[in-house]
Amino acid sequence: MEKQGSRALLAAVIGMGVLLFAGSLVLVGVLVHRVMHPRSVVAAGAPSATLPAPPVAGSGHGADVLMMDEAPGTHVTSVTARPDGLLAVVLSGGDGADRIVVWDPAGQHIVARLVVGHH
Repeated sequence: MEKQGSRALLAAVIGMGVLLFAGSLVLVGVLVHRVMHPRSVVAAGAPSATLPAPPVAGSGHGADVLMMDEAPGTHVTSVTARPDGLLAVVLSGGDGADRIVVWDPAGQHIVARLVVGHH
């Protein structure tokens, strides 16, 4: 009788060891996957940027058009909406260096300019 209980205990210990080993492998695998494939997480309660629609030239609503003094050949590399409603516009090309322009669509004006580099 004692030998049968001893075998059952040994089987339980071996089974738990195998489960611990498998669980450790899964945990390491998940950690490696998350490090290799990061993703940005947005909190559910985080406010999202809501921007008013920019006026369209010739729309008949008397809307002003924003004119920027940029050299010919300048193009927009990217546009990022900030949480405060402003747009960060990255410009490159033309005669100048790469630059970032912070634009307020609601007020229809340039808030700031940042020159990133020079030629």
